[in-house]
Formats: sequence, structure tokens, C-alpha cells
Amino acid sequence: MSVQQTTPKAGRRTAMKRTERQTPEDTLRRIIEEHKKDMGETVWLKIDDRTHIEVAASLTEDERNKRVENYLENIGRR
Repeated sequence: MSVQQTTPKAGRRTAMKRTERQTPEDTLRRIIEEHKKDMGETVWLKIDDRTHIEVAASLTEDERNKRVENYLENIGRR
């Protein structure tokens, strides 16, 4: 959607376009996509039957285990 707006005769004579506004969901989706591109290759770690987390493939086994432990600690507080 593009909206055109013109100024009075004394001002600019060409049409000005307003860019389409993004919803907060669109902004968040774009940020997540950019972050995933920066992470590079990823792997999914299974927490339980319903839960998986995505981490960088370059992490060592110890680092992956720490991420899982951190995830479980934070979920336990809810």
C-alpha cells in the first residue's frame, strides 16, 4: 500500500510517497530471520516430546548441554 501526499502550491510540486508501515509482528519476524542468517548452520536439540530449541551447529557438546540446562532452569521458574 502506497499513499501519495502533495504539499501546497508554494511547496514541493512532486508527489511524496509514504512507505508501507510494518506491524510489530513483521518487524519481529524480520529480526528473527536476520539473526538466523547471522547464526549460519543450525541444529535442533530435543528437550522433550513437545519442545525443541535451535542452536548454532558450531557449538560443542558441553555448550549445547549448558544451553539445555539454562533453558530448563528458566522454564522451571514460570
